[in-house]
Amino acid sequence: MYKNISSIMGSAMVSRFVNIGIAKRISCVLVVVLLVANALNYIDSGLNPCRGLLKNGILLDKEQGVWQPHGCMMHKYKTKYPMDSYSCLQNKKLAFVGDSRMRELMFSFVHAINPDAKTPEGKIHSNVPIKEDKISLSFYWVPELNETATNLLGNWGESSDDRPDIIFQSAGAHTLKKNGSLEDIYEQYTKNFTSILKEMQYLVKEHRTKIFWIMQEPVEESKLIPLRRLITNQRINQYNEAVKGLLTEKDSENRIQVIESFKWISYELIELSEDGLHLPPQALKIESSILLNLLCNNNLHPIDGTCCQSSPNVTAIQIVVFLLGLSCIVGAITMTYLKWRILKHPPPDIELGDVAQNGSVVESAEKLLPNDTKEIAATKKTKENTKFDDTLELIIALSKFTIIMMYFYICDRTNIFMKGNKHFTNARFFLPLLYISLLGLFGIISTSQTALLNRDQTDEWKGWMQLIILIYHMSGASVNVPIYMHIRILVAMYLFMTGYGHFSYFWHKGDYSLYRVLNVVFRINLLTVSLCLVMDRSYQFYYFVPLCTFWFVILYISMTIWPRANIKMQTATTNGTIPAEPSSNGPEKDYPLRNFNLRSPYSIMFFKLVMLFLVISVLFVSQSYFEAIFSWWPAIRLFELPTGSVREWWFRCQLDRYAMLHGAVLCFIYIIMKKLSVLDDSKQGCLLSTKASFITMTLSIGIVVTYTVWAAQCTDKFTCNRIHSYASILPITAFIIIRNVPGYLRSGYSAFFAWFGKISLELFIGQYHIWLAADTKGMLVLISPEWPTLNLVITSFIFVCIAHEINLITGILTKHALGSPKDEVMKVLIRLAVFVSSVCAISFINNTFNPPTFGGT
Repeated sequence: MYKNISSIMGSAMVSRFVNIGIAKRISCVLVVVLLVANALNYIDSGLNPCRGLLKNGILLDKEQGVWQPHGCMMHKYKTKYPMDSYSCLQNKKLAFVGDSRMRELMFSFVHAINPDAKTPEGKIHSNVPIKEDKISLSFYWVPELNETATNLLGNWGESSDDRPDIIFQSAGAHTLKKNGSLEDIYEQYTKNFTSILKEMQYLVKEHRTKIFWIMQEPVEESKLIPLRRLITNQRINQYNEAVKGLLTEKDSENRIQVIESFKWISYELIELSEDGLHLPPQALKIESSILLNLLCNNNLHPIDGTCCQSSPNVTAIQIVVFLLGLSCIVGAITMTYLKWRILKHPPPDIELGDVAQNGSVVESAEKLLPNDTKEIAATKKTKENTKFDDTLELIIALSKFTIIMMYFYICDRTNIFMKGNKHFTNARFFLPLLYISLLGLFGIISTSQTALLNRDQTDEWKGWMQLIILIYHMSGASVNVPIYMHIRILVAMYLFMTGYGHFSYFWHKGDYSLYRVLNVVFRINLLTVSLCLVMDRSYQFYYFVPLCTFWFVILYISMTIWPRANIKMQTATTNGTIPAEPSSNGPEKDYPLRNFNLRSPYSIMFFKLVMLFLVISVLFVSQSYFEAIFSWWPAIRLFELPTGSVREWWFRCQLDRYAMLHGAVLCFIYIIMKKLSVLDDSKQGCLLSTKASFITMTLSIGIVVTYTVWAAQCTDKFTCNRIHSYASILPITAFIIIRNVPGYLRSGYSAFFAWFGKISLELFIGQYHIWLAADTKGMLVLISPEWPTLNLVITSFIFVCIAHEINLITGILTKHALGSPKDEVMKVLIRLAVFVSSVCAISFINNTFNPPTFGGT
């Protein structure tokens, strides 16, 4: 007994200091500290969004030449593609000034724009002009910083005919290979660079020419020919330090930007060089990509290219939302202060004041009142206090929600926090998958619920699916078609549960009230709609919520239209009339299945499901037909992406068009089987007989293995997606059978996965901006990119805490927005109308000041 008591006390002590509340407080402190640190670092960089791209980075893959800049994302530019590098560099003049290494860099840059472009071959020690469409590129053979270099820059300053818009310059290797005193060479180099710097500054100041000085890259000394043996990395470092010192001293306004990242790329890849001096193709390819990101990102604003891209302009709608949220924060602070003052200094308990006579209080007026009047006054006071507390609860919830939305905006719409590209490898996907699987297995506990797909089991189901989807997005595994096809099954499973859960509710409860519909729609859409306003994204961008909402509404309409059918319907009257709706007066009777006829709820529901199948099939019979239906206002405003097109909505819907219906049908079959006593889930034992269990389990395992083998062999997403639309029914059904038929599997669940399943919606939507970055195209970096594992742990910890808090806030806001189920329909409609009108008004303001552009980018 004493051991049990000590165990209970120990668990209580642990839960007191290790719980989600403590975790949220820690996450708040982390957010504040990291925000201040990153903001100071960003200010220290001069608010330069190019700093990470130009300064340094990490080589992630030497074979493929994958480079990760420090704290920003590189966009992979396509060649001759509308709105890509060609449109960015149209009518621009680019000059590459330097030695043979600069010449090869320019040729690589030309091929990055157009792989079919022809460039001269061999050793060319002269100027090379290249005209590529409307882009002028020129290489100027100036291997040393001497009078030639000074005159070239001076001529550009005087004449506008050949003056380039952008100049990339570097020199040093040819100077270093000369014999002589190192001190004399160093002194002359410094002197020449000082004179050239003046010409550069004049071009930048007077003619707005962009000039980039490329630091000298290291060499592979063991491969150098004897003529170049004096070009050592030690000397190169001395020259680079000299340039940095002169720029710091004489270019305080940072007119000349320095590219240091090429130096670090060369350190990683110079060993692949053939002669030890010139860079290998892998390095030149990375450097060309860096130059494209440097020149084009801020003009084209690619989603997955945050390097050198300034923060987007704040829209009118974002300003309005911010002001509304700020007013909530001020109101919450004010009301909290007032409540604190009242509790600390409570007013005297006098309702009508004291009766004063001759300047002195003789007796409280309250004491003179009858007892009934006192009770009425006390009740009134209690209601006022309750109303005040309810208002305070609402304002505090809105304030917390505002602060969370501000964090979303700072993470993904500013350059304060860093971002990183995704790079898929099998290890990046399967190792985290192994970790969470082990954690889930260690968290298995028994459950008291015995029903098929009970609440504990569905929470667990949603939890492990959501964690796998997070790993899938984090690792960039969408490039792997077999993994992609398995993730498609998980999305179909979510929609399956939408159909199964809501069908079960409507059938057993018979609740088709407007309150029920609005409650579901409001809860699943609150975060998404808020992010649409705050992050300036369309509703369809968060595709999963529109899918769940759409299929829920379809199911609701199909079940609520006359004649309705549910388990609470009373038996038909003796005169053969249609069964009445569930009555709130008197006992309700379950309709016996033996009376199955055309007017029974079971037959009505059967025909409804058949009709729903036909409607869905007709709706998706043609893509043009589908798009025509959803291209009318206001549907197009909900489902367009990009602006003016609903093609993305067609793609998302048709992938899993039968998943919701599958859930509803399977729930209906399960209800009938229970009614016929084919299966019994009232106990923890096996659902079916031994023979039936063996057959169904064997078939189910075979189906799962077959689907896995088929998905592993998929190479074409388009073809496999077409098969998936129909084939997904089989593995989902097989999984349910495997998970539920054996009693020992149905009697336990993973509490670890179930905890995440309860906040799965918030995790799915929140990952877009505060775990991933650049609208899921990259990863959020809160600390140094050099510690990716620690960064993943910290971002995940903060992300989960915020998702849990949003889940609680959503419940509070839903309660206040819709009121109680007992409220009159008119009150609910008025509240809904106020909410919708507010959103429409904000959208109108946004469209007035920021009109939408059709066609998208």
